[in-house]
Amino acid sequence: MSRYLTLLRRRPAFGRLWAAELISLVGDWFSVVAVSMVSLASPGGSVLALATALAAHLLPQSFAAPLGGWLADRFDKRRVLIVGALVEAALTLGMALAAARGEIALMQALLCLRSMASSAREPATGSILPRLVEADELARANALNAFTWSVSFAVGMSLGGLATAFGAELALAIDAATFVAAAALLRKLPVARAVVPSSAISAGTVLRDIADAARVAWRPDLRRTIFAQAPIAFASGCAWLSLNLAGNRLPLSLGAATTVGLLQAVRGIGTGVGPLVLGAGFLRRHPRLERLLSDRAADAAAVLVALSTLVVSWAPSAGIVAAACFAWGAGSGALWVIIMTEIQERSQEATRGRMIAFSGLSFTTIMSFGALVSAVVVEAPASALVASVPAALLALGGWAWVRHPSRSPVTA
Repeated sequence: MSRYLTLLRRRPAFGRLWAAELISLVGDWFSVVAVSMVSLASPGGSVLALATALAAHLLPQSFAAPLGGWLADRFDKRRVLIVGALVEAALTLGMALAAARGEIALMQALLCLRSMASSAREPATGSILPRLVEADELARANALNAFTWSVSFAVGMSLGGLATAFGAELALAIDAATFVAAAALLRKLPVARAVVPSSAISAGTVLRDIADAARVAWRPDLRRTIFAQAPIAFASGCAWLSLNLAGNRLPLSLGAATTVGLLQAVRGIGTGVGPLVLGAGFLRRHPRLERLLSDRAADAAAVLVALSTLVVSWAPSAGIVAAACFAWGAGSGALWVIIMTEIQERSQEATRGRMIAFSGLSFTTIMSFGALVSAVVVEAPASALVASVPAALLALGGWAWVRHPSRSPVTA
């Protein structure tokens, strides 16, 4: 860990960005547990309502991602991050009030709006990072971000489950406060104006810019990176549903909400370990074989996610579910670091935000679809294992097709 602490000391601007993400993410996981439990336990709640809650978390952000990436490419990235955090704070406070009144539909509607408001966060953060660290520090910075996500996930999910046990509105109110704290830290970042001026903007130019970036993203040298995680997302959606069902099927003594929070925390710990084992630190020690090693590490991570999906849906005890959640997190964490670093290194700054957005768009759309399809199968009725087997097979087949295309020449 010493080299990561050295990076934070050496790059204070990156340290502020890192701290803002840490605070905000801890609060985010409070709301994930709260919304999941309200959707499942309230009158009218069901497995399908739980999957709908995941879709409300992810799909609006996914569909708005190209616009979010465009904002990150065309405006001061610092300002985009600050305004986005304040908007998310206001919407989360509204969610807390809706939860207190038992209005699930209103809570999920506000969640959809918050998801849209957050669409520029990852593109702006990923795009500004190469300005805050040196090129040879990118992989290390991404690995630290993944580890931070892991710690915040573990702490936030555990405490979020506990806070939700006292009331979903409390967990959501804490989340709203973290966005305000993050905005205060982001104010100290350096100005990061766009490479391309943002003058003469119209709806036509926005659509044209997004379409131009989409053509760049589909180039053979980029699409195997940008869209590689999409097939694996289908299995992750199924695993997310199975995890919540397992928490309710195998509750610990403190109740289902706390069990779900703890299982998610174990998954979060895995996302920090995965990058250290399979991710950037290993690759950077073998620069001459980087692409080969990147492919092998990414392949191993993808297989780990698919296999853990099967175990989470089948496991007869909370301990086995926890082990599978750890493996799921390890695979997905390593995969994120590898893919994000590749995008940052291979894309131009003028389009980097949109490249990150397209990657997120494909991932979140397919993950939501995977959760919804699995929910329909489970409510058919069928077991979660029946849903997870085809999900894992489709994920691995899709991964091989996108990540390892034919060696025959391809023209852009």
